[in-house]
Amino acid sequence: MFPALFRDPDAAKKLLDTIIESPNGRRSMSRLARTCKAMCEPALNVLWRELDSLLPLISLFPNNIMKSARRPGLGLAKAPNAEDWDRVLAYGERVHRVAYIESSRSVSPSVFAIIEENRPVPYILPHLQTLIWRVETAASLERSTLFLNPELQSLILEVDTKIHSLGPTSSILPETFTDLVRSQHTLEKLALVAPGALSSQVGQWAASLPALHTLDLDLTGRSIIAVEGFFDDIVSSGAATPSDASSDSGVFSGDEIDFTEIKKSSLRLTGDLHSGGVFTDLRNLQLTGEVANIAVFLKHITSELTSLELVIEDPPDMADWQDLSVLICERFSRTLLSLRIGATGASRFTELVRATSRAAADQPSRHLPLQYLSSLPALIRLEIDLPESTLFYNEDLRYIAKACPNIETLRLCPMARFSGSSGPNLTLEGIATLTQHCQRLQHLALVLNARPGSDEALSNLEVSSRSLLRLHVGHSVANDPLHTTILLSHLAPYLESLKWFHEKNRPGYVEANAQGWQKVSDWLPHLQGLRLMERANALGREAKKSTAEKSVDATIKKTYVNKFAHVRPKTTEQGIQSAPTLVDRMVQIKPDLLSVFVDATPTCVETAVDATPEVAHQSVGVETIMVDTEVDATLPPEARTMETSFDHTANLFQKKYNDIHAFPSLLPTILSGLFAIACRVLLTYPLTIPKHILEKSISMLHASKKNGDEPSKEKHELQGTSWNATPSTTELSNHEIPPGYYHEYYSNADWKGRDPTERSETTAEITSEKDQDGATQGLSKEGKTDSVMQTKPNIFATRHYTVNIEQPYSRSHYQLAMAEVKKQERDFAPEVDALLPETQSLSDSGKLSEALDKLLTLEKQTRNASDLPSTTRLARAALDQCYKARDYVQLNATINVLSKKHGQLKSVVQALVEQAMSWLAEIRQREGDAKWLELVDTLRSVTEGKIFLETPRARVTLLLSHYHESLSQRSSADALAVKESLQTASDLLSDLQVETYSSMERREKTEFILEQMRLLIALARLKDTEVAGKGKKEKQAIGGGEPEWVKARVGGRKVNETFLKQKENEDLKLKFYDLMIQQALHQTAYLEVAKHYEKVWDTPSIKDDESKNRAALEHIVYYVVLAPHNNEQSDMLHHWFVNPALEKLELHYNLVKSFVTRELMRWPGIESIYGPFLRTTPVFSNAAQWEDLHTRVIEHNIRVVSQYYTRIRLSRLTTLLDLTPQQTEETLARLVVSKTIWARMDRPAGIVNFTPKRSAEDVMNDWSSDMQRLLGLVEKTWMGMNAALAAQSRVKA
Repeated sequence: MFPALFRDPDAAKKLLDTIIESPNGRRSMSRLARTCKAMCEPALNVLWRELDSLLPLISLFPNNIMKSARRPGLGLAKAPNAEDWDRVLAYGERVHRVAYIESSRSVSPSVFAIIEENRPVPYILPHLQTLIWRVETAASLERSTLFLNPELQSLILEVDTKIHSLGPTSSILPETFTDLVRSQHTLEKLALVAPGALSSQVGQWAASLPALHTLDLDLTGRSIIAVEGFFDDIVSSGAATPSDASSDSGVFSGDEIDFTEIKKSSLRLTGDLHSGGVFTDLRNLQLTGEVANIAVFLKHITSELTSLELVIEDPPDMADWQDLSVLICERFSRTLLSLRIGATGASRFTELVRATSRAAADQPSRHLPLQYLSSLPALIRLEIDLPESTLFYNEDLRYIAKACPNIETLRLCPMARFSGSSGPNLTLEGIATLTQHCQRLQHLALVLNARPGSDEALSNLEVSSRSLLRLHVGHSVANDPLHTTILLSHLAPYLESLKWFHEKNRPGYVEANAQGWQKVSDWLPHLQGLRLMERANALGREAKKSTAEKSVDATIKKTYVNKFAHVRPKTTEQGIQSAPTLVDRMVQIKPDLLSVFVDATPTCVETAVDATPEVAHQSVGVETIMVDTEVDATLPPEARTMETSFDHTANLFQKKYNDIHAFPSLLPTILSGLFAIACRVLLTYPLTIPKHILEKSISMLHASKKNGDEPSKEKHELQGTSWNATPSTTELSNHEIPPGYYHEYYSNADWKGRDPTERSETTAEITSEKDQDGATQGLSKEGKTDSVMQTKPNIFATRHYTVNIEQPYSRSHYQLAMAEVKKQERDFAPEVDALLPETQSLSDSGKLSEALDKLLTLEKQTRNASDLPSTTRLARAALDQCYKARDYVQLNATINVLSKKHGQLKSVVQALVEQAMSWLAEIRQREGDAKWLELVDTLRSVTEGKIFLETPRARVTLLLSHYHESLSQRSSADALAVKESLQTASDLLSDLQVETYSSMERREKTEFILEQMRLLIALARLKDTEVAGKGKKEKQAIGGGEPEWVKARVGGRKVNETFLKQKENEDLKLKFYDLMIQQALHQTAYLEVAKHYEKVWDTPSIKDDESKNRAALEHIVYYVVLAPHNNEQSDMLHHWFVNPALEKLELHYNLVKSFVTRELMRWPGIESIYGPFLRTTPVFSNAAQWEDLHTRVIEHNIRVVSQYYTRIRLSRLTTLLDLTPQQTEETLARLVVSKTIWARMDRPAGIVNFTPKRSAEDVMNDWSSDMQRLLGLVEKTWMGMNAALAAQSRVKA
């Protein structure tokens, strides 16, 4: 029966895809198919879904019809019958993708003829979707028709371009090619790289494909007539093309007159060709070849292209480039999203030769005008990467800003190099047009001359871009770093990343420019902050200004009156006395006291009891009468034995029979009494004494600390005749007190020298007050006991009595003192239901103390009765009322009191802690950190030392640790405060040994451990930074953060990596390996870093994301190359070299290949080839790691030299390594000390010897081994000759 997992097809598919994509996945999948019957079919479907060769299919034929069973590719010896096809057809239904590469020579061509003649069905691969066919001859191309089934979706046909020997009547594509593929209506992707692929028949067939959305054609070496011939027979073209008179397919174009130049002129004069709907559903187009051919091809395309990739010859003809640019803008301006322009392999090879030549600096760069890109409003990405056409002007940027307003990524030959005489023409001020008009521009890469900005540019706020985040300037010139920084902070105030080339040995490198850009990178963040602050203040001031215009009549009017007036101001004095009203109130708070007089004198009754045993003696005279006659044996009534009643007052020895024969009857009685006394003394007493000793030992064992429980810390006091009484003596009635307990307690208790049975003449007065439990205690009226119970004190009423340690509790007493009572004795639910509303009303009215007293009084009764639900409700109600009253002091006190109650149930304490933890966030938000810290300290003190509260304590401690960490992140904190806060946060978490917590889930444990590691690493980095500026002696004395690094490494060992492999734990896995990578980088353990990145790369979520998958692969390559050479490093390096995933990264694959191949790696060549890219990565942007790479290259070269040379001169070795003699000696000595190689140096002679001196014994052993092999070959040859001679003699005979 199939497992439940394989009932879900999607889940099974994802699982199997993950297995097969892992390292050695195909081998694991094949083993899985052979092992598990339920997984056999799904595993085989995945294994046979994609085949890189036809060899597995051919190997399915029986061995008896093959030429060689071990080499199926050699072909079949005879034609297969119907039964031989069963396995081939069965497995052929599973194949969805197959590739055939003729150059591998793995399959003999004779196999295809046999398959075509004897196949029982038209298509042996009926479900094939992708066919990749790379061949060298026309005959091999025709063989692909065997696999062209109607369901094919992707077809890639490539013919080696090295074929030039084509006859006058031969063609690579057969004439019936279009007839063979006419039924392929489901093709979505088509790639044709073959002579004859541009024929009109192929064009007509390709245009008729309804689902085609991706097309890849190679136009290299074709004439314009051949390119136009591709569209001759397309019915929807709407007009005849100028190539109607010729049906040349491009194969024989070299034998005719080339009308290319004439064709170009006619196209420019006549204009564009009017064409109808051709390739209407095409979205992705990739063309390779000359610009003129590409322009002619694009004129016939009317589909809405979204992605266009052009691989052109560099430098292009300017007229052709103009036609191509105009055509792109006219045809695809509304839909084109991505435009990439690169150079062909021939152009790049030419540039590489030019760059490595001595006259490379004298060859000027060419200008590629962008003015013809007039309108591309939908374009998001524009990338131009040409080796020679690298010169641009500010006008080009203006054209791009006008044509592409929505562009997000712009790359204009950022790898370009310029000679010292002629530098780049782009300026930093020139990109202002981009920042002003392109509001979405995020990534900009170009080479420019960073000149100081003009006043007009610095005063214009419209050129400031909020979207530009990344800028790559390559080999740009920076002569004035300060003005460059000022202008750049104005243009891109939010810039996050600034990159340039640092390589000193790179052609075109200028050290002054690199230093200038380094200063710009250092100063830019400060000026950016200043810019943003100034603009924020300016906006604030503008917002506060409020102006208003008002008209006022300011005409002066004069009035003259001839009158005198005596003006005297009238003053009034008024005093106001303000005195606050004071109210003096005195509140007398006096607890209610209740005095109850109880006669607690134990009543003793003395009664005399005569316990003398009653002993009765009776003598009976028996005399035998012998009669010789027969008698009746029935006893007469007179002869029967009679019971005699004794009077206690009578003489015990007065008997009825006083005959002398009665005295012998007393002897048995006396002897039995003596025997009983002897048995009691000799047997009973010796057995009774050990029994009592054993009982005492058992009681001491049970009274001691057991199973990790803490002994009772409560004080028991009993002085005189005064003791605290219980509220109700009925509490004791529910306990099952074993017999003899009181006697045992009285014998063990310490009564301060007082006889417990002694009666007291005085009456003890007991004053009711609050005890340590917080509950009011007193005697209830119903709590009276009878005289028998009052003869001895109630030792269960309170905890105030002292026990003699030398005489521990008995087992029964220990059972009664346990914190958890197993059986509930009474249900207090009705009382609790009645009390809770009453206490709630008291609390709401401000009488919180009275409410708590009532709650705690009933809580004690429920606790003693082991009523867990009622106790929990009362405790939670007490905390809830304190919280609602916002009395946090009382809340903390209540939590402490309830958690320390004698015999408190564990579940109650857990409920209290969980309830208080749920209020932490709200209290911190409402009351601030002070009240929050008080409650956190209370919870930590309550949970301390309690195993059942270890998980809540860990969570509260994590919150407190985060609080201290936040203190270190405040801007106002100084260096000492930051260090102390981080130290406190780290110590709080490090004290938690969460890996030992059994109540915590595994994922939460892992999260705690990762948080401990994160804080330790942060603290270690802070300490290392402090020590970095001190002297060497102080560094050795202080040590920096090395202890924290060690603790972090130990914490990493606590994490189970198998647990992290689960799908739901991928986030923890990535976080864990990120911390481990930081730890390994601190120790410069590059090989460990590579292993960690390999685990990250093996994560499914990383593999699904192409960018993250590529980044992980790159980092694996970087660090495995940086790791010192040893067996493990070499094994990992060779393992990744053969990994198919690395082949997708061509640059990194070649770098690994350089280290695997036993050839010299010249450092200048490495810098020129890999330096431009590697120095832009975060790994090699660090100078130390770049020097480590240089060191690894030198070590590799020395190992190669030691394998090819036995002796070499030091001068020659220095030349090969590109080092100075001193550096060569140091590197050689380091490798010799590490035992990587064996070498000896003769300094006076300047000779290095790589061959160790061999002893005579070693030479003789090698000679003996060589002679044995030689004699073995001679013997084998002699035996072969004898066998041949014997065969000839038999033939002659």
